[in-house]
Amino acid sequence: MRELKQALRRELISLRKTMNNDYKRAADKDIFIQLKPFIDKADSVLTYMSTEIEVDTRAVAGYCLERGIPVALPITGDSEIKFYYIASLDELHTGRFNISEPPSARPAIAARNTLCIVPALCADGNGYRLGYGRGYYDRFLSGFVGTSVILCYKDFKRDVPIEPHDIKADITVFDR
Repeated sequence: MRELKQALRRELISLRKTMNNDYKRAADKDIFIQLKPFIDKADSVLTYMSTEIEVDTRAVAGYCLERGIPVALPITGDSEIKFYYIASLDELHTGRFNISEPPSARPAIAARNTLCIVPALCADGNGYRLGYGRGYYDRFLSGFVGTSVILCYKDFKRDVPIEPHDIKADITVFDR
């Protein structure tokens, strides 16, 4: 199963790198529009900071900051992620895996009305996804009490190989 997932990850990353920029921009906008009602209902939002091959989350962080919704980003450790609140996107620095990270000054506290946005290379539409293979989000979500949402492009909707440790998200948002 591990080899199957690794081969699928390589294929998906390669496909993501060749995505049409116009399609990606339109899809990012559509996904954000669909996501806004969930953000507006949340007391706080935990999100990753997207790379060029992922669904754009800078718009999510900016939207939250403009509206006074606490937003937190992760810092990855050896086997876990911890989220920290930000006051501005200007606070971010390049961290592990060359991903933008927040300062570790204000630890986030997740509650029932916290929304956690989860990255995915592909998703099945039933709450399962294929991530990057380190298990950070599965471990985090196993104890998360809020609502989890996967953001994914419709061109990357497919069957996902599921293992016992994979945690199902509550919502999946694809572009239309």
